[in-house]
Amino acid sequence: MDDIVSNFTSVPQSWGQIFTLGYIVVLLTIVSIIVYFKTKKVKEDESPNGIVFLAEQYVGLFDNEFHGATEGKIDRVGPYLFTLFTFLAVGNTAGLLSLKTVVGTYSVSLALGLITWIGIYVFGIIYQKLSFFKKFLNPIELVSQFSPLISISFRIFGNITGGSIIMYIIYYATGQLFEYIPVIGQVNLLGMIIAPWFQMYFDIFGALIQAYIFALLTGIYWSQEVSEGLENKETKSLEKLKSKEVLIS
Repeated sequence: MDDIVSNFTSVPQSWGQIFTLGYIVVLLTIVSIIVYFKTKKVKEDESPNGIVFLAEQYVGLFDNEFHGATEGKIDRVGPYLFTLFTFLAVGNTAGLLSLKTVVGTYSVSLALGLITWIGIYVFGIIYQKLSFFKKFLNPIELVSQFSPLISISFRIFGNITGGSIIMYIIYYATGQLFEYIPVIGQVNLLGMIIAPWFQMYFDIFGALIQAYIFALLTGIYWSQEVSEGLENKETKSLEKLKSKEVLIS
């Protein structure tokens, strides 16, 4: 979280970002390999325990949450949404290790937002066919097509960056205040008491919430396009039935 007071303040931002991304990839790869081999050792008639039990609960919780939110309409992309949430959850909490958060720069947020945004068109074209392009006949609707990209990318970037700025203000303000106190003013005791509570919120709770919201919105955007496509099919089917009834009568 605290990018400003991290150990990488003397390193260019791009290198700090690359280091964090590399750290996340390596960490998740190692954990995935361990879970995979541990899972293979569990027999069908045995109850999982340890890391296998935690992994099972984690995956099950995610499946239930996102299956309900998307009404099971995009279960095929469940692995991507699971990976997206895990990547952001680990990347946003990297500040606990004094690393730069994965969305500390807008480039990563924009890249992930583009995937979500492009996915809207992919699902729309697949499930709605040519009727998907009817909305572009309305100029207002045409302009609003960019709103999901701007909204989803700036939301996570703004919240994580805003948390870093607030932490900097807390450290700076308490440090300036303690400078006026003789002897003990050399140590920012007030900051040591106040800052951990705010950092716990921004580094853990806030970071996980933003990862959850980003993955959830991605699933909702995509499932909405699927829903519209299914509704169009149902409407066309009803119209065909009505036309047949008219011809028969």
